Amino acid sequence: MSAPDKKLKQSHVWAQDPHGWYVEPERCTEQLAAVENLIGWTWDPCCGGGNIVRTLRRSGTSAVGTDLVRRVPDGTSWFLGERDFLTGRPLPSWSNLMFNPPFFRGKGTEAFIRRGIELARENPRADKMIVFADIKYLAGEGRANGLWREHRPARVWVITPRPSCPPGEYLLAGGEAKDG
Repeated sequence: MSAPDKKLKQSHVWAQDPHGWYVEPERCTEQLAAVENLIGWTWDPCCGGGNIVRTLRRSGTSAVGTDLVRRVPDGTSWFLGERDFLTGRPLPSWSNLMFNPPFFRGKGTEAFIRRGIELARENPRADKMIVFADIKYLAGEGRANGLWREHRPARVWVITPRPSCPPGEYLLAGGEAKDG
């Protein structure tokens, strides 16, 4: 068996999470916080277990999170409740959005980006929107001819090596993120 065939046989494909909860490693947020100056407070509207919020707060950035589903313990001070980012009322006074949106074959990511752009237009304090997205999503023809034609990203940061972002339920069950 050749090396590529062996790698293919060892690859792991997880069952799709019904809410698109896939967890980015904290190092991704650490790397972005090192190169992006976040002024004001940052809202993660799909915070899941809170990796982005906790990492930003450790770095000295004011950050809060909401999500469609509570995945953090009751009493978590930075969690501001269950909220549907796509249809609900936004939090007031945020300056930055930083999130790893549910993917749903790219449609979730695009919906979150478009909603963030809409909310930024309504918010005089809005400064930045930072989105974790797969490099294949960024380079897709649909985005080139649609979203990116309408709203070109100011910057694209590539995180290497490619992070592994398994489903949150897999991690809660004791699984380990590995192999990008």
